[in-house]
Amino acid sequence: MIDFYTYPGPNSRKAQIMLEEAGADYTVRSVDITKGEQFAPSFLKISPNNKIPAIVDHTPAGPVAVFETAAILLYLAESSGRLLPEEPAERANTMAWLIWGTSSLGGALPQLHHFVDAPEKLPSAIERFTSDCVRMFKVQEKRLSEVEFLAGAYSIADIPAFCSTAGWLRRVKDLSNGALGETPATDRWLKAVGERAAVRKVMAGG
Repeated sequence: MIDFYTYPGPNSRKAQIMLEEAGADYTVRSVDITKGEQFAPSFLKISPNNKIPAIVDHTPAGPVAVFETAAILLYLAESSGRLLPEEPAERANTMAWLIWGTSSLGGALPQLHHFVDAPEKLPSAIERFTSDCVRMFKVQEKRLSEVEFLAGAYSIADIPAFCSTAGWLRRVKDLSNGALGETPATDRWLKAVGERAAVRKVMAGG
């Protein structure tokens, strides 16, 4: 049994999709970040960076706490034997795209969100992060024009990038005033990933 500590948002969806893909038996534990519950000493023992999502896997050898989205996806992939290749080169490629999706794309989009929706507008910051997101969506589009999924076959690399792209691709296109352009390969990939049962369940709020 896994305890899944969560609050609604894209990062939690990334972890929950992998829980579903792994066929994990898990219980949802809400951490209301609007009430500061992420700073509770009991939660900080699980997630020292006071962020959600986090999991605690109650294994026969004892509980294993994992925080940070990429680490959770890697842990679940390894413990379930799913969505992570064993061959070293393929594994390294999958991990590279996983980290790109969580730290590069997944790091810039929240910054853009902050500055676009802030009460006080800072045009230079909006322009900077819009340009950065356009660049990364172009990287993703080029990659997906060459392969079916980010690491070749569907894997943990697709999950975080899918959640970020599904939520922000259209808005970045609008903000970029045409600089991003059409994204047929990304659109094809969004449809393919979105049709998976685990993804449909989580994105629908299941």
